Amino acid sequence: MLLKDRIFSSLSKFRKKNIHEESSYISSLRHKSIDLFLKKGFPSVTDEEWKNTNVNSILNQEYNLFSQLSQQRKDLEYQKIKELIYLDDSFLIIFIDGKYQSISSHTSNNIRLSNLASQEERTIKDFYGKLSNLDEAFNILNTIFSKDGVYIYIPDNLFLKRPIEILHIYTGRESKIMLNPRNLIIVGKYSFVKIIEHHKCLKKHLLFNNSVSEIYAFSNSQIEYYKIQDNFDELSIIDNTFVKQDLRSKCSFYTFSFQGKFIRNNLNFSSHGKFTSSYLYGISLLSGEQLVDHHTSMEHLYSNAHSFQLYKNILWNKSMGIFNGKILVDKCIKNIKAFQKNNNILLSDEACIYAKPQLEIFSDEVKCSHGCTVGSFHELDLFYCQSRGISEKESKVLLLLSFLEEILKTMNILKLKNLVYEKMKKKLGIYL
Repeated sequence: MLLKDRIFSSLSKFRKKNIHEESSYISSLRHKSIDLFLKKGFPSVTDEEWKNTNVNSILNQEYNLFSQLSQQRKDLEYQKIKELIYLDDSFLIIFIDGKYQSISSHTSNNIRLSNLASQEERTIKDFYGKLSNLDEAFNILNTIFSKDGVYIYIPDNLFLKRPIEILHIYTGRESKIMLNPRNLIIVGKYSFVKIIEHHKCLKKHLLFNNSVSEIYAFSNSQIEYYKIQDNFDELSIIDNTFVKQDLRSKCSFYTFSFQGKFIRNNLNFSSHGKFTSSYLYGISLLSGEQLVDHHTSMEHLYSNAHSFQLYKNILWNKSMGIFNGKILVDKCIKNIKAFQKNNNILLSDEACIYAKPQLEIFSDEVKCSHGCTVGSFHELDLFYCQSRGISEKESKVLLLLSFLEEILKTMNILKLKNLVYEKMKKKLGIYL
């Protein structure tokens, strides 16, 4: 059965189950989401936000909604997991085939680094489902079907020196399945945290990951978040991330997309206090017939705030990149500085980029701008490198890495920066 048919057939069962469940906040939210999805259905190319992204390539696959394994999955050996970790000194949160690994939990100093399913409802009900947009179909589906995910709670006045590393491992033991991880991250006042999230497929197999993250940055807090999307030969991802910032908070969000059959990133920032700072960065390196779609939204609801968006794409073969960025400044809001840039390099005649930078400004006392560039190598730069004895291929790699340096130099985790640099250098060296 195709995924889209399997979803609709499952919703009626969920609806009956929810009716007879004990009344609770989460079950009520699921029941509401079911009714909403049955009215809305799936997005199509006639929808403005999806006109360049056809989700039928996912919906017409025979994905299962739930695990079909009759036996309990065996955990990977720790030595194998250790080989997949980016940083030796990080706090670890590990999921294998969507199942949480308890070896990685951490609860000292009132920090909670664990899984969402283990938390009592009274602990999370003031945050769970409060940021996510129930107008987006796949976010609604996640609300209905999600069973677990990451839970991070950082109390007030805590500077976390060690990064938190979230690692999703897919063993390939079960192919053609839809996973719905749900992440809830809460960072208290005057606290600071760095988070790295990445995925690793041990075997080439079909998988659809439909994730939702809700992130709260309370007043004067700082968050650095790094998403690395690599090793995704047959993995499709739709990621909805929502960030709420309070007074004087600072959030920097990086998305590195180096390989993916189908990747859609919806990143939604909302400034709910004065003097917030928001930085959204993205790098995509696409080859073959890969697709990466970045949709960003920066909503300024309070005065005296700053936001900056910078997304860069390098595309070759028949790959497709999409950037749809929006800046919204509400009425009577003053002293907003909001900037948005999208720069693209196309290395083949068949590669394409769709760019749609948007400004929705309802106030006069602001400084906002957006821009987009599309091009290829500058012949003079290429000639200069070759005249210094550098081969044509090495010259192109150096020029492309310098094109991306504007984003890389802002990273504050040196080991991760070097790892990302080597990943990009390797991919550019293979395809040029």
